[in-house]
Amino acid sequence: MLKRIEDLVRGECPDLPSLLDGLPMGVALLDGDGRVLMLNKALEALTGYSREEVRGLPCRHVLRSRACIQGCPHGREEAADKGIETDCINRHHRKIPVRITPVRVRDGENRPVCILDIVEDLTALREIESRLSQATGQGQFIGRSQAMQKILNLVPVIAQHDSPVLITGDTGTGKDLLAESVHKASPRSREPFIRFSCGPMPSELLDAELFGRIQADDGELRPGRFQQAHGGTLYLSEISDLPLPHQSRLVQFLDEGTVLPVGATKPMRINARLMVSTAESPERLVQEGRLREDLFHRISTIRLHLPRLKDRGEDLGFLLHHFMSQYAARFKKQITGISPRALRIVSEHDFPGNVRELRNIMEFAAMVCSGDTIRTGHLPGHLVVDSAGAGPASRPAEKARKAPRKGAEGN
Repeated sequence: MLKRIEDLVRGECPDLPSLLDGLPMGVALLDGDGRVLMLNKALEALTGYSREEVRGLPCRHVLRSRACIQGCPHGREEAADKGIETDCINRHHRKIPVRITPVRVRDGENRPVCILDIVEDLTALREIESRLSQATGQGQFIGRSQAMQKILNLVPVIAQHDSPVLITGDTGTGKDLLAESVHKASPRSREPFIRFSCGPMPSELLDAELFGRIQADDGELRPGRFQQAHGGTLYLSEISDLPLPHQSRLVQFLDEGTVLPVGATKPMRINARLMVSTAESPERLVQEGRLREDLFHRISTIRLHLPRLKDRGEDLGFLLHHFMSQYAARFKKQITGISPRALRIVSEHDFPGNVRELRNIMEFAAMVCSGDTIRTGHLPGHLVVDSAGAGPASRPAEKARKAPRKGAEGN
């Protein structure tokens, strides 16, 4: 049989090596005992081995796959149908995610001739999945409510385009995290994500911070946020605080893709996606003259609105337990739950600071909690005081009850 395979490679089908070398995925040609006869160029690049040095070796010594340890793919029926996703270790000790699909080659009389192992590199796919998982709920920006799921479903779609994005929502709703999630899910994810708050500062300093400055002494450019974001994303929070003259320069950037550093005579071309946010109604800002109308129309190509935490239904309970687990792990505490009364107090709070406020509350509670359950005594004092004063006249029966015994579940 070995001679027949060698004839196939060298004699009867002399074009087979060049044919396999032309394939975009890795291919190992094996004999009936699973020994390597040749690797195509794609698999040589993947494994780091040349076909000459591995000829005659068992394929498990070349691919060094986890699947080989768990049971050779050649004897597994599901592998022939759709392949097996596993990983292999190349000669440089790098672990590479792959899909291995064994194909048995037979001659015209249905006699086995050889085995082709098709090896697909899944590295790029895993990187995309990782970016999307960070942007759609497995990172910091999470939610289960219908309103949030709608936004989360849009993130991977919006991320594939370079159009400006306008994010609105009350303070603490997660505008910064949403902007970063869009960036992480985009083709720009390996490039910088630059965040800049448009708070009050002297005009000349703001010019230099945003657009860069040419140093008078040596003529070198001191990069601003636009230069820092080149190739990536520039996110400007609270766009309404940006002075109108600087807003006009944003319009110029969106129209022409250039900025003019302080002290420069020629504009500089910048390749950066622009995202902005505001906690106020952009339409009202335009009416009040605090946001240029032409800028508003350009940045609202894609517009996302984050609802208040109290308007997100089940997200309150979901996020509460998420932050509780997160901070319990950070502080190395064995916290497993929250008492009914403490949960009621938190649930009845209005949360003017939205998700950020809830996160801060749970961070404090986890920090001071000494047991396995967060109780009212672990909550920030203002929360308990506000709850006690929420309507004392309407709860005479509750006030008349005896205080719970020490150790009882009342707090």
